Amino acid sequence: MISNLPPSPAVAAASDPPRLEAFQEAAQRGEWLHVSRDGAQWHVKAAGTTPSQRAVAWIEPDSDTTSAFVAALGQSFSRGIQAAVAHELDLQPAPGRPLSGRTVLQAIDMAQTSRTALQGVDFLTRLQVSAARGSEAFMSACRELGLEPQSVSTQQRQQIDERMLVRFESAQAGNSSPVAEALAREWLAQELTNIR
Repeated sequence: MISNLPPSPAVAAASDPPRLEAFQEAAQRGEWLHVSRDGAQWHVKAAGTTPSQRAVAWIEPDSDTTSAFVAALGQSFSRGIQAAVAHELDLQPAPGRPLSGRTVLQAIDMAQTSRTALQGVDFLTRLQVSAARGSEAFMSACRELGLEPQSVSTQQRQQIDERMLVRFESAQAGNSSPVAEALAREWLAQELTNIR
């Protein structure tokens, strides 16, 4: 039986939803989760069942645990991943109702898997436009800009790849991932122009 558990240590200000970690911690402690507000702080609490299978929960009728969880997903993952997970698991607003801890853990796993998959797709594109590796796209961009590829030093090539990585990460954070190869080639040309 899960008794009156203490609130999760991961709490946020009243204007912010609880952090994703708070949901994950509570999901590992109980079958059902709910959010509550204690003054200016939000808490994620776990609830369970008694040995006679009677639900034990302390739900506030005006709190919406599901919406708070979806908002927490959006703090840790891109909007696209947040929306896809919410759609796939049918995470709709449900004021006054608890959220299954199993659903929380499943949603977090789905979001992490999605992020990894997107990083993998962009990884291949990054290789295709790598200056340090002397990719075909790099050679082509040099020719189009009237640069001799040999005139771009090893250090400059590494710096270009580092700046390209920042662009890829920004695209992922802004829900623009996977990045099309054509766009990545445009970025590469811009980076080459900056070293001239």
